[in-house]
Amino acid sequence: MEIKDLVRITDKLTEFSIPYALGGSGLLHALGLVEQMNDWDLLVECPKEKLTEAIHGYSWQEQTSGEGLFASEYRIQVAPLSIDFIGYFALRSTKGIVKLPLGKRDGSTWQGIPLSAPETWYVAYKMMGREPKAELLYNYLKNIDRSEEIIIELVRHEMMDESIKADLLKLLG
Repeated sequence: MEIKDLVRITDKLTEFSIPYALGGSGLLHALGLVEQMNDWDLLVECPKEKLTEAIHGYSWQEQTSGEGLFASEYRIQVAPLSIDFIGYFALRSTKGIVKLPLGKRDGSTWQGIPLSAPETWYVAYKMMGREPKAELLYNYLKNIDRSEEIIIELVRHEMMDESIKADLLKLLG
């Protein structure tokens, strides 16, 4: 999981004008909340064909997506580089599909790579039942300048579970 490989592939995304942000354990690592990462999760918002054109020349394969809890439009893995692209990130709640925004903050980068909002990933980890990671992010959010705009966007989502909405609203004070 070399950072240089990640930067090289994100340069391709920029070249193709593909909106993207680093999420998952890579985000937790970038925020200084964990030492080890499982892989690099890159959220992208573009048609699958545009992404595959951008990563032409890399060995990739499409993974299962859109089943069970996961409702993203597609997931493509560049296995040798431990990079997962998640197209139009979405999860299923008890009420329906919750489309999660990239939630990028202006200028919020790590190693030159835009970071997904911690608020978005708190919701994602909470919905996935990954409580330790959700708790890490929630405690982080209690102690930093949170994005009221992103929190409000998430809270307004009709399909979001009420308990998660309540937790987010507590962050606003």
